[in-house]
Amino acid sequence: PSSPEEVVGRSGLADLEAAEKALETARRAFPEWSSTPPRNRAELLFAAARLIRERRTELAAWEVYEVGKTWREADADVVEAIDYLEYYGREMIRLGEAVQLGEAPGEVNEYVYQPRGIVVVIAPWNFPLAILTGMTSAALVTGNTAIMKPAEQAPVVAAHLMGILQEAGFPPGVVNYLPGLGEEVGSYLVTSPEVDVVAFTGSRAVGLWIYEAAAKTALGQQPTADEA
Repeated sequence: PSSPEEVVGRSGLADLEAAEKALETARRAFPEWSSTPPRNRAELLFAAARLIRERRTELAAWEVYEVGKTWREADADVVEAIDYLEYYGREMIRLGEAVQLGEAPGEVNEYVYQPRGIVVVIAPWNFPLAILTGMTSAALVTGNTAIMKPAEQAPVVAAHLMGILQEAGFPPGVVNYLPGLGEEVGSYLVTSPEVDVVAFTGSRAVGLWIYEAAAKTALGQQPTADEA
């Protein structure tokens, strides 16, 4: 903030065509990813956590430059991102095991958790790595594919996260980086019948709008398609 003339990074600005392509890519990747064993998905989160540990100082520096975090707050944000990856990975290993229900003779009843589909992740600028990592990793480790829409003020930190996820070994199309304007691509994704889950952290006004918009099930969305 003290050097407004300094260029931190340059980012593309996704339009609706790019948003539609991200949806198509995420949908194509879903069947194979959703059938990947939970432990394998968790291991990829642990690999991403290791990479962030190795780049802890560098990522904190990017936060200082891009969104004006103090060193202490920037470092805490990076560490929290590591915590999310480790915690969700371990929880998925625990929850990925089928649980037997009852002991009725001649019956075997179990419950398991199943992924929903495409998750749109809309993150804020003030915790550019931790919250984006937390919402995205929770979606991925549970077998969903994800579209990351970072805040317009923090696309560079988000791009570093995308690179780390790719380096960790996430297959192509499982996670998609889509920097753009919230009122344009964000609104488009929230109201798209292709989207199964919206994960959002941000202002109260936008959150209330998302609640209202996402509550309207469009024809062709997964719940109506399953019932048809």
